[in-house]
Amino acid sequence: MRRSIKPIFAFFLSIAAFACMLSAYAAPAKNVVKLLTDASRNLCNNEYGKAVEKCNEILAIEPRCSGAYYIRGFARRYEGEYELSVMDFTQTLKIDPKYAAAYYGRAISFAYMEMYKEAIADLTAAIGIDPEYKDAYFSRARVYYDMEEYDKAWEDLHKAEALGIETDLLYKGFIRKLQDASGRFQ
Repeated sequence: MRRSIKPIFAFFLSIAAFACMLSAYAAPAKNVVKLLTDASRNLCNNEYGKAVEKCNEILAIEPRCSGAYYIRGFARRYEGEYELSVMDFTQTLKIDPKYAAAYYGRAISFAYMEMYKEAIADLTAAIGIDPEYKDAYFSRARVYYDMEEYDKAWEDLHKAEALGIETDLLYKGFIRKLQDASGRFQ
């Protein structure tokens, strides 16, 4: 899978901030929410090492801050540290098993490692939590494409289209690839 960065970061990062907000009030000396905001900003500015450092600071204060693991998982993935990314997303899910975006994040890391069955399982879990998760359907279509399961890829692509994915720039390139590989146009 190709790396796609920032399409809906604002939404996911706000979820991450909310996940740690209650913990921040219990943190005695440092402002966990400020650190989480800084880590999010670093992530969005492609400063992955700084994002990891901020998340490490947060986790030293509040070890159960799922948002810090979540952001660190993205930063590590963007640095190409897929195994560490999987570990962070897994920790996020241990703390908050209903965190659909963490399943999605871990699935993408699995896909980069060509662990397609694990990626499919996580994308399916994300969709189970949020049936309107168009990016999860689209990514699952891309993983099915990588597995050469084109009928399943088309099925998920149609679900993503029904939810409004066709405005995504990756969609336009992917649909051509799927058409060429499958010999179908729908």
